[in-house]
Amino acid sequence: MSSWILGLALGLLAAVLSVLFLWLVRRPATENAAGLRALADLRWREFATIVGQAMQQRGLRDAMHGNEPGSDQMVMTDGDSRWLLSCKHGMAYHLGAASVEELASSMDLAGARNGILLTEGRAERDALAAAADRGIEVIDGRRLWQLLKPFMPAETTARIVGAANAQARRHTLIALGGSLALGLVVAVLPLHLDPAGPVEPSAAAVPARDPASTVPASAEPASPAATTYDGRIQDNPDEATEARYQADIARTLTMVPGITRAYWLTRATLVIDRSGTDQLVWPFICGELERYPSLRTVRVQLNPRPGTEEKVRWRQCRTV
Repeated sequence: MSSWILGLALGLLAAVLSVLFLWLVRRPATENAAGLRALADLRWREFATIVGQAMQQRGLRDAMHGNEPGSDQMVMTDGDSRWLLSCKHGMAYHLGAASVEELASSMDLAGARNGILLTEGRAERDALAAAADRGIEVIDGRRLWQLLKPFMPAETTARIVGAANAQARRHTLIALGGSLALGLVVAVLPLHLDPAGPVEPSAAAVPARDPASTVPASAEPASPAATTYDGRIQDNPDEATEARYQADIARTLTMVPGITRAYWLTRATLVIDRSGTDQLVWPFICGELERYPSLRTVRVQLNPRPGTEEKVRWRQCRTV
């Protein structure tokens, strides 16, 4: 698969998942937290009034026509039976089973058949289990804002919703930028990596040296400082000069892109270790050999590229 296609797919997937998370999970949580803070900032009478309106929406009416000042409980009725509503006003509450048992005892004293335990805080697991056994409904911070939101002042609700949407949009832009960067990294990074580094010639790729035809030590690639001739290429050089020519060819070709190593196996065989294709490296090889009349017809051994099933091949730039 092309790295650009892979990068585009990963970037698009990251963008979609980020947007879904930000708008379906993070934005509602942000709004809920801000709404609970706004409810907790209300005075008790304001809070009780909003709760009473929400209960009226559910068909409950105030049975006492005004509850005792300072009491956190409200007696309500649905026409046939009594309900006792207990409000724990504040975000610091962590209600346990004891709070449920307290409400159950108050229900018995008030003659209420049903109860509601309500708080901006959080009900613990044991409180939920006890409430289920007692037939008491628990409304904590996870549900309270959505229940009371329609009865809050319109400007307060608009401010909270607008701030949550603005934060979600800001985080969406950041997430889209990160997704774009991820896609570009995945697409571009492989182009800068060379998976085929220099490798030593394998025993199968390089035939055994013939002692009678091996190049003398003077013909091995020499360092730049060893080249002392005047630079003019001779048609019929002596043995030492031709050895210098061969050293120059090996050194030059080793620096060509796609060629990892060039060296002389024999006086008439140039070995090329490569990571590039024939079409890439062959013009450079012939271009260099044909500069030297005495070496134009040498045999070139092209070793297979690492990781491929190619075979060793021999070619010549010229036959005469």
